[in-house]
Amino acid sequence: ACCKMPSFFTLRHSGGASRSPSFRCAEHPSPTRTGHLPMTRFLLAAVMVLTACGGGGGPRSITYYFTADPRSLDPAFSTDVPSGEVIATLFDNLTQFDADGRLVPGIATRWEADTSGAVYTFHLRRGAAFHDGRPISAATVAASFRRVLSLATKGSRTWTLTPIRGAAAFAAGEAGDIEGIAVPDDSTIVITLEEPLNVFPKLLAMPASAIVPESVGPDFSESPVGSGPWRLVEWSHDDVLLLAANEGYWGGRPASDTLRIRIIPEPLTQAAEFEFGQLAVVEVPFSETARWETEHGAELQRRPALRALYVAINTRRGPLQDVRVRRALNMSVDAGTMMRTIMAGRGVRAAGAIPPGLEGYDSTRAPYPYDPAAAARLLDEAGWK
Repeated sequence: ACCKMPSFFTLRHSGGASRSPSFRCAEHPSPTRTGHLPMTRFLLAAVMVLTACGGGGGPRSITYYFTADPRSLDPAFSTDVPSGEVIATLFDNLTQFDADGRLVPGIATRWEADTSGAVYTFHLRRGAAFHDGRPISAATVAASFRRVLSLATKGSRTWTLTPIRGAAAFAAGEAGDIEGIAVPDDSTIVITLEEPLNVFPKLLAMPASAIVPESVGPDFSESPVGSGPWRLVEWSHDDVLLLAANEGYWGGRPASDTLRIRIIPEPLTQAAEFEFGQLAVVEVPFSETARWETEHGAELQRRPALRALYVAINTRRGPLQDVRVRRALNMSVDAGTMMRTIMAGRGVRAAGAIPPGLEGYDSTRAPYPYDPAAAARLLDEAGWK
Protein backbone atom coordinates (compact mmCIF):
# COMPACT_ATOMS: atom_id res chain seq x y z
CA ALA A 1 0.00 0.00 0.00
CA CYS A 2 2.04 2.87 -1.26
CA CYS A 3 1.97 6.54 -2.04
CA LYS A 4 4.71 9.09 -2.69
CA MET A 5 4.17 12.55 -1.36
CA PRO A 6 5.25 16.13 -1.96
CA SER A 7 6.18 18.57 0.83
CA PHE A 8 5.46 22.27 0.95
CA PHE A 9 8.13 24.78 1.95
CA THR A 10 8.21 28.53 2.41
CA LEU A 11 11.49 30.38 2.05
CA ARG A 12 12.40 33.88 3.16
CA HIS A 13 15.48 35.28 1.51
CA SER A 14 17.89 37.20 3.72
CA GLY A 15 17.70 40.89 3.01
CA GLY A 16 21.36 41.56 2.21
CA ALA A 17 22.36 38.31 0.56
CA SER A 18 22.94 38.46 -3.18
CA ARG A 19 22.15 34.79 -3.66
CA SER A 20 20.87 31.91 -1.62
CA PRO A 21 23.34 30.30 0.81
CA SER A 22 25.21 27.16 -0.10
CA PHE A 23 23.48 24.08 1.22
CA ARG A 24 24.52 20.56 0.41
CA CYS A 25 22.37 17.51 0.64
CA ALA A 26 22.85 14.30 2.59
CA GLU A 27 21.20 11.00 2.04
CA HIS A 28 20.75 7.96 4.27
CA PRO A 29 19.83 4.94 2.20
CA SER A 30 19.36 1.59 3.88
CA PRO A 31 22.19 -0.94 3.46
CA THR A 32 21.31 -3.90 1.29
CA ARG A 33 24.56 -5.84 1.01
CA THR A 34 24.97 -9.35 2.38
CA GLY A 35 25.19 -9.46 6.15
CA HIS A 36 22.54 -6.84 6.79
CA LEU A 37 19.07 -7.78 7.96
CA PRO A 38 16.76 -8.03 4.94
CA MET A 39 13.75 -5.79 5.29
CA THR A 40 10.73 -5.28 3.08
CA ARG A 41 9.45 -1.71 2.95
CA PHE A 42 5.74 -1.44 3.48
CA LEU A 43 5.52 1.86 1.59
CA LEU A 44 2.99 4.52 2.35
CA ALA A 45 4.22 7.73 0.76
CA ALA A 46 7.05 9.57 -0.91
CA VAL A 47 6.79 13.08 0.41
CA MET A 48 6.54 16.30 -1.53
CA VAL A 49 7.86 19.30 0.34
CA LEU A 50 5.74 22.43 0.52
CA THR A 51 8.00 25.11 1.89
CA ALA A 52 7.53 28.71 2.74
CA CYS A 53 10.41 31.15 2.36
CA GLY A 54 10.85 34.25 4.41
CA GLY A 55 13.31 36.43 6.29
CA GLY A 56 14.40 34.63 9.45
CA GLY A 57 17.82 35.86 10.52
CA GLY A 58 19.73 39.07 9.91
CA PRO A 59 20.75 40.49 6.55
CA ARG A 60 23.72 38.14 6.26
CA SER A 61 22.30 35.29 8.30
CA ILE A 62 19.89 32.48 7.63
CA THR A 63 17.96 30.50 10.23
CA TYR A 64 16.96 26.91 9.59
CA TYR A 65 15.64 24.19 11.91
CA PHE A 66 15.77 20.50 12.79
CA THR A 67 13.13 18.48 14.59
CA ALA A 68 15.78 16.76 16.76
CA ASP A 69 19.29 17.40 18.04
CA PRO A 70 22.06 15.63 16.09
CA ARG A 71 23.44 12.59 17.89
CA SER A 72 27.02 13.25 16.85
CA LEU A 73 28.96 15.50 14.49
CA ASP A 74 31.61 12.83 13.94
CA PRO A 75 30.97 11.38 10.45
CA ALA A 76 31.95 7.91 11.65
CA PHE A 77 28.90 7.91 13.92
CA SER A 78 26.38 9.54 11.63
CA THR A 79 23.35 7.34 12.33
CA ASP A 80 20.51 9.87 12.06
CA VAL A 81 19.28 12.46 9.58
CA PRO A 82 20.11 15.62 11.62
CA SER A 83 23.69 14.41 12.12
CA GLY A 84 24.04 13.67 8.42
CA GLU A 85 22.65 17.04 7.39
CA VAL A 86 25.08 18.99 9.58
CA ILE A 87 28.00 16.78 8.57
CA ALA A 88 27.21 17.52 4.91
CA THR A 89 27.77 21.22 5.59
CA LEU A 90 30.88 20.85 7.78
CA PHE A 91 32.79 18.20 5.82
CA ASP A 92 33.76 17.25 2.29
CA ASN A 93 33.65 13.85 0.62
CA LEU A 94 35.45 12.54 -2.43
CA THR A 95 32.09 12.78 -4.18
CA GLN A 96 28.91 14.58 -3.19
CA PHE A 97 25.27 14.99 -4.19
CA ASP A 98 23.92 18.23 -5.55
CA ALA A 99 20.50 19.64 -4.62
CA ASP A 100 18.83 17.42 -7.23
CA GLY A 101 20.43 14.23 -5.93
CA ARG A 102 22.94 13.95 -8.78
CA LEU A 103 26.48 12.77 -8.05
CA VAL A 104 29.06 15.52 -8.60
CA PRO A 105 32.74 16.02 -7.77
CA GLY A 106 33.80 16.81 -4.22
CA ILE A 107 37.40 16.61 -3.07
CA ALA A 108 37.87 14.33 -6.08
CA THR A 109 37.62 16.37 -9.27
CA ARG A 110 37.20 13.24 -11.38
CA TRP A 111 37.35 9.46 -11.14
CA GLU A 112 37.31 6.44 -13.39
CA ALA A 113 36.86 2.68 -13.09
CA ASP A 114 38.97 0.10 -14.89
CA THR A 115 37.47 -2.42 -17.29
CA SER A 116 36.78 -4.88 -14.46
CA GLY A 117 34.56 -2.37 -12.67
CA ALA A 118 36.32 -3.18 -9.39
CA VAL A 119 39.19 -0.66 -9.39
CA TYR A 120 38.43 3.05 -9.02
CA THR A 121 40.98 5.83 -9.33
CA PHE A 122 40.10 9.19 -7.76
CA HIS A 123 42.00 12.37 -8.63
CA LEU A 124 41.96 14.96 -5.84
CA ARG A 125 41.67 18.71 -6.22
CA ARG A 126 44.69 20.69 -5.12
CA GLY A 127 44.49 23.38 -2.47
CA ALA A 128 41.62 21.93 -0.43
CA ALA A 129 42.17 22.31 3.30
CA PHE A 130 40.48 21.78 6.65
CA HIS A 131 39.08 24.72 8.60
CA ASP A 132 42.27 24.81 10.71
CA GLY A 133 44.47 25.07 7.62
CA ARG A 134 45.70 21.48 7.40
CA PRO A 135 45.87 20.34 3.76
CA ILE A 136 43.88 17.41 2.37
CA SER A 137 45.89 14.80 0.47
CA ALA A 138 45.28 11.27 -0.73
CA ALA A 139 46.96 10.03 2.45
CA THR A 140 44.43 12.05 4.46
CA VAL A 141 41.58 10.32 2.67
CA ALA A 142 43.08 6.88 3.23
CA ALA A 143 43.61 7.62 6.94
CA SER A 144 40.03 8.87 7.24
CA PHE A 145 38.65 5.65 5.79
CA ARG A 146 40.87 3.56 8.09
CA ARG A 147 39.57 5.51 11.07
CA VAL A 148 35.91 4.77 10.28
CA LEU A 149 36.62 1.07 9.88
CA SER A 150 38.82 0.90 12.99
CA LEU A 151 35.90 2.21 15.08
CA ALA A 152 33.56 -0.59 13.96
CA THR A 153 33.46 -2.17 17.42
CA LYS A 154 32.31 1.20 18.83
CA GLY A 155 29.36 1.50 16.49
CA SER A 156 30.77 3.43 13.52
CA ARG A 157 28.96 3.36 10.18
CA THR A 158 31.20 1.11 8.10
CA TRP A 159 28.81 -0.12 5.40
CA THR A 160 29.79 2.58 2.89
CA LEU A 161 33.39 1.35 2.93
CA THR A 162 33.08 -2.42 3.41
CA PRO A 163 32.89 -3.03 -0.37
CA ILE A 164 36.62 -2.15 -0.42
CA ARG A 165 38.86 -5.21 -0.60
CA GLY A 166 40.06 -6.11 2.88
CA ALA A 167 37.91 -3.47 4.62
CA ALA A 168 35.69 -5.96 6.42
CA ALA A 169 38.71 -7.92 7.68
CA PHE A 170 40.35 -4.69 8.87
CA ALA A 171 37.16 -3.61 10.67
CA ALA A 172 36.97 -7.01 12.37
CA GLY A 173 40.57 -6.74 13.57
CA GLU A 174 41.67 -9.59 11.32
CA ALA A 175 44.04 -7.51 9.17
CA GLY A 176 46.57 -4.79 9.93
CA ASP A 177 45.68 -2.62 6.94
CA ILE A 178 43.16 -2.29 4.13
CA GLU A 179 44.39 -4.20 1.11
CA GLY A 180 42.23 -2.31 -1.38
CA ILE A 181 43.48 1.23 -0.70
CA ALA A 182 46.61 2.53 -2.46
CA VAL A 183 48.08 6.06 -2.53
CA PRO A 184 50.45 6.38 -5.50
CA ASP A 185 50.88 10.15 -4.95
CA ASP A 186 49.48 13.08 -2.96
CA SER A 187 46.59 13.70 -5.33
CA THR A 188 45.61 10.17 -6.32
CA ILE A 189 43.93 7.38 -4.40
CA VAL A 190 43.21 3.98 -5.95
CA ILE A 191 40.48 1.82 -4.41
CA THR A 192 40.03 -1.84 -5.28
CA LEU A 193 36.72 -3.47 -4.38
CA GLU A 194 35.90 -7.04 -3.42
CA GLU A 195 33.69 -7.19 -6.53
CA PRO A 196 32.43 -4.75 -9.18
CA LEU A 197 29.97 -2.22 -7.76
CA ASN A 198 28.89 0.61 -10.04
CA VAL A 199 27.26 2.62 -7.23
CA PHE A 200 30.45 2.73 -5.16
CA PRO A 201 31.19 6.42 -5.94
CA LYS A 202 27.76 7.22 -4.47
CA LEU A 203 28.63 5.43 -1.25
CA LEU A 204 31.59 7.78 -0.90
CA ALA A 205 29.16 10.73 -0.84
CA MET A 206 27.47 9.43 2.32
CA PRO A 207 28.13 11.16 5.67
CA ALA A 208 30.12 8.22 7.06
CA SER A 209 32.58 8.59 4.18
CA ALA A 210 33.30 12.27 4.91
CA ILE A 211 36.97 13.16 5.16
CA VAL A 212 38.34 14.06 8.60
CA PRO A 213 41.84 15.17 9.66
CA GLU A 214 44.42 12.48 10.35
CA SER A 215 44.60 13.53 13.99
CA VAL A 216 41.43 14.35 15.92
CA GLY A 217 40.84 15.10 19.58
CA PRO A 218 38.68 13.20 22.08
CA ASP A 219 35.88 15.78 21.75
CA PHE A 220 35.75 15.57 17.95
CA SER A 221 32.06 14.58 17.94
CA GLU A 222 31.23 17.85 19.76
CA SER A 223 33.81 20.17 18.17
CA PRO A 224 34.60 18.78 14.73
CA VAL A 225 37.06 20.22 12.25
CA GLY A 226 36.01 19.67 8.64
CA SER A 227 36.65 21.28 5.28
CA GLY A 228 33.11 22.00 4.09
CA PRO A 229 31.46 25.33 3.18
CA TRP A 230 30.51 25.93 6.83
CA ARG A 231 32.45 25.58 10.09
CA LEU A 232 31.01 24.97 13.53
CA VAL A 233 31.05 27.91 15.93
CA GLU A 234 28.77 26.71 18.71
CA TRP A 235 26.49 23.79 19.54
CA SER A 236 24.02 24.26 22.37
CA HIS A 237 22.38 20.86 22.65
CA ASP A 238 18.63 20.69 22.03
CA ASP A 239 18.63 24.41 21.28
CA VAL A 240 20.74 25.68 18.40
CA LEU A 241 23.80 25.08 16.23
CA LEU A 242 25.67 28.12 14.92
CA LEU A 243 27.77 27.77 11.77
CA ALA A 244 29.96 30.37 10.07
CA ALA A 245 30.91 30.59 6.41
CA ASN A 246 34.20 29.02 5.39
CA GLU A 247 35.91 32.01 3.78
CA GLY A 248 38.43 29.86 1.91
CA TYR A 249 36.12 27.12 0.67
CA TRP A 250 37.26 25.66 -2.65
CA GLY A 251 33.68 25.64 -3.95
CA GLY A 252 33.10 29.32 -3.16
CA ARG A 253 32.12 31.11 0.02
CA PRO A 254 28.45 30.73 1.10
CA ALA A 255 26.38 33.87 0.40
CA SER A 256 25.43 34.25 4.07
CA ASP A 257 27.83 34.86 6.94
CA THR A 258 26.13 32.56 9.42
CA LEU A 259 23.72 29.66 9.46
CA ARG A 260 21.68 29.07 12.63
CA ILE A 261 19.98 25.70 12.98
CA ARG A 262 17.39 25.69 15.73
CA ILE A 263 16.02 22.52 17.32
CA ILE A 264 12.21 22.73 17.13
CA PRO A 265 10.52 19.32 17.54
CA GLU A 266 6.87 20.26 16.87
CA PRO A 267 5.72 20.99 13.28
CA LEU A 268 3.09 23.51 14.38
CA THR A 269 5.69 25.37 16.43
CA GLN A 270 8.01 25.41 13.43
CA ALA A 271 5.25 26.94 11.30
CA ALA A 272 4.44 29.54 13.95
CA GLU A 273 8.11 30.52 14.24
CA PHE A 274 8.20 31.09 10.50
CA GLU A 275 5.07 33.23 10.59
CA PHE A 276 6.68 35.37 13.30
CA GLY A 277 9.74 35.87 11.09
CA GLN A 278 12.08 33.66 13.13
CA LEU A 279 12.84 31.07 10.43
CA ALA A 280 13.94 31.45 6.81
CA VAL A 281 12.31 28.23 5.66
CA VAL A 282 9.69 25.85 6.98
CA GLU A 283 7.98 22.70 5.83
CA VAL A 284 4.26 23.32 6.07
CA PRO A 285 2.50 20.80 8.35
CA PHE A 286 0.08 18.52 6.53
CA SER A 287 -2.84 19.69 8.67
CA GLU A 288 -2.10 23.32 7.77
CA THR A 289 -1.86 22.86 4.01
CA ALA A 290 -5.16 24.49 3.03
CA ARG A 291 -4.64 27.52 5.28
CA TRP A 292 -1.12 28.14 4.04
CA GLU A 293 -2.15 27.85 0.42
CA THR A 294 -4.78 30.53 1.10
CA GLU A 295 -2.76 32.87 3.31
CA HIS A 296 0.80 32.39 2.05
CA GLY A 297 0.34 31.28 -1.54
CA ALA A 298 2.95 33.68 -2.96
CA GLU A 299 5.63 32.39 -0.58
CA LEU A 300 5.09 28.68 -1.15
CA GLN A 301 7.32 26.40 -3.15
CA ARG A 302 6.25 22.88 -3.99
CA ARG A 303 8.95 20.36 -4.80
CA PRO A 304 9.50 16.61 -4.58
CA ALA A 305 11.24 15.45 -1.43
CA LEU A 306 13.60 12.48 -1.37
CA ARG A 307 11.49 10.85 1.28
CA ALA A 308 9.32 7.75 1.39
CA LEU A 309 6.91 6.95 4.21
CA TYR A 310 6.87 3.24 4.96
CA VAL A 311 6.64 0.53 7.58
CA ALA A 312 9.62 -1.84 7.55
CA ILE A 313 8.87 -5.56 7.64
CA ASN A 314 11.39 -8.05 9.02
CA THR A 315 11.19 -10.89 6.51
CA ARG A 316 12.97 -13.35 8.81
CA ARG A 317 10.47 -13.47 11.64
CA GLY A 318 7.20 -15.34 12.20
CA PRO A 319 4.40 -15.05 9.66
CA LEU A 320 6.18 -12.21 7.88
CA GLN A 321 8.52 -14.78 6.34
CA ASP A 322 5.62 -15.71 4.05
CA VAL A 323 5.38 -13.42 1.01
CA ARG A 324 1.61 -13.92 0.94
CA VAL A 325 1.29 -12.36 4.37
CA ARG A 326 3.44 -9.43 3.31
CA ARG A 327 1.36 -8.90 0.19
CA ALA A 328 -1.82 -9.09 2.25
CA LEU A 329 -0.54 -6.34 4.54
CA ASN A 330 0.17 -4.10 1.58
CA MET A 331 -3.25 -4.72 0.09
CA SER A 332 -4.98 -4.01 3.42
CA VAL A 333 -3.85 -0.39 3.72
CA ASP A 334 -5.92 2.29 2.01
CA ALA A 335 -2.95 4.48 1.18
CA GLY A 336 -4.93 6.58 -1.28
CA THR A 337 -7.39 7.73 1.37
CA MET A 338 -4.56 8.36 3.84
CA MET A 339 -2.81 10.51 1.27
CA ARG A 340 -5.94 12.53 0.44
CA THR A 341 -6.90 13.14 4.07
CA ILE A 342 -4.07 12.88 6.60
CA MET A 343 -1.46 14.08 4.11
CA ALA A 344 -3.58 16.70 2.35
CA GLY A 345 -2.99 15.24 -1.11
CA ARG A 346 0.70 16.04 -1.05
CA GLY A 347 2.20 13.10 -2.85
CA VAL A 348 1.85 10.22 -5.24
CA ARG A 349 1.36 6.51 -4.66
CA ALA A 350 4.63 4.63 -4.31
CA ALA A 351 5.41 1.44 -6.13
CA GLY A 352 8.82 0.84 -4.59
CA ALA A 353 11.44 2.28 -2.27
CA ILE A 354 12.92 4.76 -4.78
CA PRO A 355 10.99 8.04 -5.17
CA PRO A 356 10.57 9.89 -8.48
CA GLY A 357 13.58 12.00 -9.36
CA LEU A 358 16.19 9.51 -8.16
CA GLU A 359 18.19 7.32 -10.48
CA GLY A 360 16.68 3.84 -10.42
CA TYR A 361 13.06 4.99 -10.15
CA ASP A 362 10.82 2.77 -12.30
CA SER A 363 7.72 4.56 -13.55
CA THR A 364 6.33 1.32 -15.01
CA ARG A 365 5.86 -0.34 -11.62
CA ALA A 366 2.28 -0.46 -10.35
CA PRO A 367 1.51 0.13 -6.65
CA TYR A 368 -0.36 -2.47 -4.62
CA PRO A 369 -4.11 -1.95 -4.97
CA TYR A 370 -6.29 -1.46 -1.91
CA ASP A 371 -8.14 -4.81 -1.95
CA PRO A 372 -9.18 -6.17 1.49
CA ALA A 373 -10.93 -9.16 -0.09
CA ALA A 374 -7.81 -10.24 -1.96
CA ALA A 375 -5.77 -9.68 1.22
CA ALA A 376 -8.12 -11.96 3.17
CA ARG A 377 -7.76 -14.68 0.52
CA LEU A 378 -3.97 -14.48 0.72
CA LEU A 379 -4.10 -14.79 4.52
CA ASP A 380 -6.39 -17.84 4.17
CA GLU A 381 -3.92 -19.44 1.78
CA ALA A 382 -1.13 -18.77 4.25
CA GLY A 383 -3.11 -20.33 7.08
CA TRP A 384 -3.92 -17.11 8.96
CA LYS A 385 -7.29 -15.56 9.81
